[in-house]
Amino acid sequence: MKLGVCWYPEQHPETSWADDTRRMADTGLELVRLGEFAWGALERTPGVIDLGWLARAVDTAAAADIRVVLGTPTAVPPRWLVRAQPEIRLMNIDGSTRAAGSRRATCPTAPAYRAAAQRIVSALVERFGDHQAVVAWQLDNEPGNHDSARCWCPACESAFRSWIAGRYGTPEHLNDAWGTTFWSGQYGSWDEVELPRRSSTVQSPSLLLAHRRFASHQVVAGLQEQRAVVAAGSAGRDILVNLYWDDTFVDARDVHEAGGIAAIDAYPDGVDGPEAYAYLLDLARGSAGPSGRAWVMEQQPGPINWTALNPPVPPGQVRLWGWQAALHGMEASLFFSWRPTRSGQEQYHTGLLRHDGSADRGLDEAVRLARELRAVREATPEVLKRPRARVAVVHSYEDAWAIEIDPHQAGLTHRALVQPVHAAIHRLGLDADILGPRDDLTGYDTIVAPALHLMSPARIARLREAMTDGALVILGPRSLVKDLDDCWLEEPLPGGLAASLGARVVESLSQTLAVTVEPGGAPAGPWTDVLALDDEADRSVEVLARYGGSTYLAGMPAVVRRAGLAYVGCSSVEAWTDILARILVERGLAVMPARAGVERFARGDRVVTLDHASLAISGLNLPA
Repeated sequence: MKLGVCWYPEQHPETSWADDTRRMADTGLELVRLGEFAWGALERTPGVIDLGWLARAVDTAAAADIRVVLGTPTAVPPRWLVRAQPEIRLMNIDGSTRAAGSRRATCPTAPAYRAAAQRIVSALVERFGDHQAVVAWQLDNEPGNHDSARCWCPACESAFRSWIAGRYGTPEHLNDAWGTTFWSGQYGSWDEVELPRRSSTVQSPSLLLAHRRFASHQVVAGLQEQRAVVAAGSAGRDILVNLYWDDTFVDARDVHEAGGIAAIDAYPDGVDGPEAYAYLLDLARGSAGPSGRAWVMEQQPGPINWTALNPPVPPGQVRLWGWQAALHGMEASLFFSWRPTRSGQEQYHTGLLRHDGSADRGLDEAVRLARELRAVREATPEVLKRPRARVAVVHSYEDAWAIEIDPHQAGLTHRALVQPVHAAIHRLGLDADILGPRDDLTGYDTIVAPALHLMSPARIARLREAMTDGALVILGPRSLVKDLDDCWLEEPLPGGLAASLGARVVESLSQTLAVTVEPGGAPAGPWTDVLALDDEADRSVEVLARYGGSTYLAGMPAVVRRAGLAYVGCSSVEAWTDILARILVERGLAVMPARAGVERFARGDRVVTLDHASLAISGLNLPA
């Protein structure tokens, strides 16, 4: 894994640039990202694009033997552009528009914004497309973040109508697909299709899901326009889009697959612990498609400024985060940032340096991390080669949207049902690939699909192909419940596979009772599906676990298996850990159980251990 840093030379005197890049090189940093928020500095007045200062910054980095990731600055247009073209401002659901002065305030559909973005990107590519120091491009910055994918302006409403018409063909087909007879929601013409604004109660889940798909499509279309310009004028460079790692505003697979490489912005203090960090790192790799290539484009180097508490970052934590990214297969990790800003909205956001230019603790840990990575690359490079996992977890952004739209329990999310499965696999010392339902699922020993909420013939075919290939497919709670338009299936659940399972889901419960899973006594979790065996079920149908406790659910099946298909109705990480330990050992996988907060990685001929409580690392034979 290469290390780098995000650098903002336009915010600091040019006389400091050479010293900055020399110190970066001395730290062991090999990459620098710059330019992604610099549109205002590049085009101070309309039509006058000054790339001179940026060229000098790129050349300064090159002179220090540091390679450049050049950002397209389209996340924040200049104030003059917003004033001249007010229609590019994003309209909120209440009809207000976002003011200039912050980021992600533009409508992703607005033709004027898309044209202006093409113009500045074209100028950058013409100047830097063949520059030897430029090894990669970053398109935009965190598209979709701050709920910026959804816009309620007239241009978006018109585009939404066209998108709906293209998807469904006729209003009659739309009415049938969405079941619009409910609450007299029938559409008589395309002109009646409106964006899902607020009403007396919630809008149709089918409309809301369609809007999420459309919004993601509009963002991806704008990124693809930029990608085409960069690919044509800067051949051979990686083209990445960095997403904030916990966002679900856009479908990350649609964003990343075109380039075969993913990028995320990783701030562990913004999520709930190291298991969440591990999950999101693996999700990034899985979002890239078959290549599995991923970068951390922004890595937290110390305390940040935008969470509720912004807690301290103890000594050793930044180094451990770096090793966690490396062992999860990241190709590069860039710290955010080199020097904290003296102005603007992120003054309390730590950098590798302090405001006065002296080294902060993050810099010391970056030096150590770079030295350790170099030593491992030279002595035992196999440690940094992530093996193909034998277990895969299926994840889908469309399923995430559907559950967010209709959670049936306040605050319940798709991630809350999927992450415990990933965490359970890691507590057993196993790697896990996170795949999409469109991906090839063959070649794995076990595939776990919790919250695979939406059913389609194509999804069922993928799962059956995996079972035919010899995999055990394990469905989890809230799987195969609705169709692709977010309407409930009128067939035994899990849809399309209940007959193969020899059992069906008879209750889907937002769990508020004290329910356990037996054997083992683990809590059942926030969601429980209750199973019943078919009347004609034979001995091939096994009940592997039942619900316990003193409620009416006691004794009811919680886990059922038949041949190459299983269904787990519980949702807690403790229950998943118990169940998977039994199943995976039966299937011949060598597990290495560890307590929560400890990760174990089988790499080459050794086991590397990260202890997130003590911040200790073992198994690497690191230099002192």
